[in-house]
Formats: sequence, C-alpha cells, structure tokens
Amino acid sequence: MQLSEVISKLCNKEIELDLTDGVHRDLLQKIYTHFAMEKIEFEKMYQYYKGNTDAMANYKMITSRSNLKINVNYIKKFIKEEVSYVVGNPLTYESRTSDNNKLQQILDETYHWEENHDETLMKYLLIFTRVYELYYINKNNEFSSKIIKPTQGYCYRNMEGEPVLFLYEYTREFDTSKVYLDVYTDNWIYHLDSTFNEIAPRTENVFGVIPISVGQLSYEGKSDSLYSDLKGLQDAYETNISDIGNEISDFRNAYLKFMGCKINEDQLKEMKKLGILQSNNKDAQVEWLIKDIKDTFIQNTLDRYVDTIYQIACHINHNERLQSNLSGVALRSRLIALENKCTLQQNSHLDVVKNRLKMLCGYLNYKKNSNIYDYKDIKVIYTPNIPQDDLSTAQMFSQLPTGIISNETARTRFSFINNAKVESERVKKEQQEYIDSLSDINEGDYTHGNENE
Repeated sequence: MQLSEVISKLCNKEIELDLTDGVHRDLLQKIYTHFAMEKIEFEKMYQYYKGNTDAMANYKMITSRSNLKINVNYIKKFIKEEVSYVVGNPLTYESRTSDNNKLQQILDETYHWEENHDETLMKYLLIFTRVYELYYINKNNEFSSKIIKPTQGYCYRNMEGEPVLFLYEYTREFDTSKVYLDVYTDNWIYHLDSTFNEIAPRTENVFGVIPISVGQLSYEGKSDSLYSDLKGLQDAYETNISDIGNEISDFRNAYLKFMGCKINEDQLKEMKKLGILQSNNKDAQVEWLIKDIKDTFIQNTLDRYVDTIYQIACHINHNERLQSNLSGVALRSRLIALENKCTLQQNSHLDVVKNRLKMLCGYLNYKKNSNIYDYKDIKVIYTPNIPQDDLSTAQMFSQLPTGIISNETARTRFSFINNAKVESERVKKEQQEYIDSLSDINEGDYTHGNENE
C-alpha cells in the first residue's frame, strides 16, 4: 500500500499498525520527525517558564564593568495565579441521578493519585497550550495516570480529532543517552528504540482505545500562550532593568577630576588615607565626574512595560494602592478580564477530566464485567479560588421569598461549601440527630413521671 492509503486506513481504524511493513515504519518516522520539530519550540516555552530567557542568555557584557543580570519572571507568576484561580480548590463531583454510592465507587479508584495532579495538569496546559494525560493500570491493579508534556509525547489524530497513534518518548534512569518510544494504538502498546525496532514484545491495551486525553487550550495552539504574548516584553523589561542595575553599580567607578593641578600616584594614596586633598594652585578644581542619569525617564519606561504586561495577560497588579472604601462588587469587577480568561481555560481542563472519567468508567465496566458505570452521570464542579462576598450572598438569599431558589442551589453560591450534596447530607444528619435528642428527652420525662406516680 502507498503511504496515503496506509494513513487513510489507520485513521479509519481499518488496519492495525504493522512494524514489519516499510510503509508503516515510514509513517512512524514522519510522525516522529514532526514531533521532534515541535519539541524545539515547546522546550523554548518551558525555558521561559523556568526563567531562562533570551534577555538573560544574550545580555551584552562590558569588560571591567558591572554585569548584573536581573531576572523578573512574569510568565511563571501569571501561570501560577491562573492555576490557583481555576483548580486551587479541589474539584468536586455530583451524580446527576443522585446515585452517590456509585459515584463514590468511581472516585475511590483515583484516591491514590497525587493531590496536586490537576494543578500540574493545568500548569502544563497553560505553559504549552497542549498537554496529554496517559492512563495505565499500575502494579497494584489500580487505575493510574501520567501527565505527558508535548516535549515528551505526540498524539496523531484523524480529521474528527480521534487519536490514531500516540508516541511517548522517554529515557531510562541512569542511562539518559538512549531514547525509547512507546507507541499506543487501540489494541496494542509497542515498545521500541529510536530506530523503531522492538525492544520488548508488544503488550495488550486493556482499554480498547488509545488511553490518552488531549488537553488543548485553543485552536491557535502555541500562538495563544503567555509565552507568545509576553516574550518580547519580558525580554525588554529584563534587559532594561539589568541595564539600570548596572548603571547604579557602576557609580562605584566614578572618576575624580583634577583641573589646574597634577597629582602623582603616591600622593593619591596618601590623600585617600588622610581624607584630605591638597593643591599648590589656588585655581585648581577637584570634583567627581559622574553620569547624570534621569531616573524619571527610566522609571516611566519600566512602569510602561509592567503596565502593558499586566494588560496583555489580563491580570491585575495587587501591589497597586487601592481606595479604602472600595466595595466588594468594585473589587470583583477588577477581576472580570481574568475571570473570563480563566473560564475558557477551565473548559479546556474540563475536556480532559471528562475523558478521564470516560476512561475510568470504561475500565470499571471491563474490570467488573458490567455496564453500570456511566461517566455522563457525573457532573464536575469547579470552585474559583478567589475571595467571595459571602455576606452579600447570605443577605440576598434571606430577602428572597421561600420557594424561589432551592437550598442546594443556594449552598453552591458560598465559597466555603465545596460540595453542596455533602453539605445537604450533613444538614439532614444534624436535623435528625436533633429530632432524636428531643425524642429521648420526651421519653425520659414520661418515664420519670411514671416513676413518681
């Protein structure tokens, strides 16, 4: 078969990958080459998140002068703020059919996961605008997941966006010179070296589909990242603030100017020791020769950089001094741009979580030979990690007529309630305990009265 025919049949799931076929291996080579090319730019984006910018790498040094390099990492700051905003509070889940027992069984399967799993997933999604979540069954027969950066793997998809092949590149501990590949298909997992030769027998894929979730921030991809938006400003700011830092340091190298007199080296040392300057010429002038730096111009330039950085990133500068009489509504309105941005990011994260639940329910049905677990029954709830005006919310609900809004809906509006269903059960339990205590008291009084008689 020709390469185009192989691609078509693989995309339509009509054939399985055949590593003995040269055309199939040629397709793998093309996919791997494309991954390697993308990897270069993704690695650059990751370096900027870590603070390794072009401004720092290419800063011009001046011989025998101050050469400080000042790193100010706004990209990391904004990404951490957005991660904290969207998933700083744990995700909560509800059953649409109120089948909480089955929901708990599903959630128990991920209890062994790291607590910061969703935060890490969100972080890489914002850094690269693309991230993968790979699912597998660990040695304890537990449903597990590994977050794959786009510098580590690549998903080849068909026109409908369905995964056709997934390549995972890795090295082994203590032997980072050799690169290995795991290639995932719907039925098998192939274990290869960098030349696509099998290093171990293929293993069965128990999921029946490629066990991967693809997180994508937007269709614009890398062009819609903070790296793309802020790279130039970040470099300019770091270069300029490094320059002014070096200018200040170079004041130590100011020169002493003598006019109308001549001082030899020995005299200079003696004068420096005594703190006295002497000259035989009454018209002689001695003064410091220093640069006249206009700090206002420099400060205005740096302030413009910072202001533009915050505007493009849709963030607010919390270091700005605010009026003391600002209301909660006014403070919240300053977050509108950031909230809108984070809502879009939340939807991208939700796509991964929904597919994760789909994989998990499919695995549970396979494991228990049933079809009772349905990911569509699970509602995922995000609680923004921002200050809430709970007092105003409580006052609003207290003024509404009874029957307008349910108690469950009202509970979801308070920042300190993460799970309205759980809170509802707690309230019912407390009410029942109170009723039972009243019954015990009444029964005790009745018994006590009979004893007196």
